[in-house]
Amino acid sequence: MWRTRKTEEEKDPLVIRKEEPPLSPFEEKKPMEPRFEPRPNPVREEVVNIGKSVYIKGELSGDEDLTIEGRVEGRIELKAHNLVIGPNGRINAEVCAKNVTIIGSVVGNITGSEIVEIRASGSVVGDIKSPRISIADGAHFKGSVDMQKGSEEPKKPEFSKPETVKPSIDPVPLKTQIK
Repeated sequence: MWRTRKTEEEKDPLVIRKEEPPLSPFEEKKPMEPRFEPRPNPVREEVVNIGKSVYIKGELSGDEDLTIEGRVEGRIELKAHNLVIGPNGRINAEVCAKNVTIIGSVVGNITGSEIVEIRASGSVVGDIKSPRISIADGAHFKGSVDMQKGSEEPKKPEFSKPETVKPSIDPVPLKTQIK
């Protein structure tokens, strides 16, 4: 009755409408994808962020990659995942992860099953145990480094026990010839 809006066809008679071809009786109509549900992406792993204002005291463990911008005191354990200590991260803990990247500061021992990386603005006071270690120019590090491959204990070399040698007191005839 009170129609004030004109459709596109009425505004411009040259607009061509696209029509969908009719489905054959043998084709199945595909269901529409849900609009608001996230699609799972198996290639991209989730990364959890701990913000600047978060303070954790105790044990922190998980099965995801983790980025810490806040403060943690205690123990951090991410056996098969990556840990990034951001520029605002302040860690006073024992750290154990697959890959550890330090941009902030860590006070405590660090164990990395693949690599421990200290960036230029990073600071570590503690011992590092990892098969690969990267310390950038300008980074601060005070502690010791153990670059054993894997988590195996260093093997002691096996030496056979020295046999006791019994001196023989057999007289050896000495023949000297004087000419």
